[in-house]
Amino acid sequence: MNGEQDHLLEVARRAARSGAEEIRDIYQQYLSGGSIDIRDKAVNDPVTAADMAANRIITHTLREAFPDHAILTEEEPDTWGETGHEWVWMIDPLDGTRDFIKANGEFVTMVGVTHYAEPTIGVVIEPATGLELCASKGLGAYKNFLSDGEKSSKLTAPQDPDLTGLRIAISRSHRDSKVDELIRLLDVKREISSGSVGRKMALVINGEADLYVHPARGTKLWDTCACEVIASEAGLVFLSGTGEPIRYHRPAGDMENDYGLLVCSPAIADKVVWATRKVWGLE
Repeated sequence: MNGEQDHLLEVARRAARSGAEEIRDIYQQYLSGGSIDIRDKAVNDPVTAADMAANRIITHTLREAFPDHAILTEEEPDTWGETGHEWVWMIDPLDGTRDFIKANGEFVTMVGVTHYAEPTIGVVIEPATGLELCASKGLGAYKNFLSDGEKSSKLTAPQDPDLTGLRIAISRSHRDSKVDELIRLLDVKREISSGSVGRKMALVINGEADLYVHPARGTKLWDTCACEVIASEAGLVFLSGTGEPIRYHRPAGDMENDYGLLVCSPAIADKVVWATRKVWGLE
């Protein structure tokens, strides 16, 4: 399957890069005073022209290359019942819309695909910096900057966190009350706030944080699909807050990860899973 995976990854990177480039261009115009057409698609859930433009570009690229594959994207609710197909693309064209609006640069484009409900390909790009993380199941994870062309380095996450000085990546926009209890249970010494699921995962991969935990509802399948492949291939543990794998084959409309997620080194996984289960009232 390696040849097929190579093609899938090449198309995924092309789609994600095209979407990220569109977001970057709109972002630059926004920084110069341009409009981004902000509106609410639900309560406290904004969407901008950048979200929609990137979504159109990414889905068009994928549909041209793989007309028989299903596409599930955050910006098209009528696609949210597509998880039962052999191949399902799961897309968040702009993860961190609030951070895009705040103009802090902390947002990413995420493109992933499942094969029989198993995350297989993942690409995460930070438009503001050009950072690209990508992975193919069983074939490793890689990092590069778009300005460097195709030059890339293999991703291997640190495996020996300092248990006396744990650092946690937490959401800048969605801090749940469970976070404080989790920090107490794990005796975390430093909090690192950031926008975007993909960006916080990257902090753990790059050794800037020891764990990322989202101990609340709110993340969806398009937040985790691409990230799970990259984190796993980089040597990290990526699970739900109950310590179980995230399920990608769901009933129609069921997109939410009910028990959140966690990302960490295998060396501290048991401790982190214990703590997350405890804050959920499962221990």
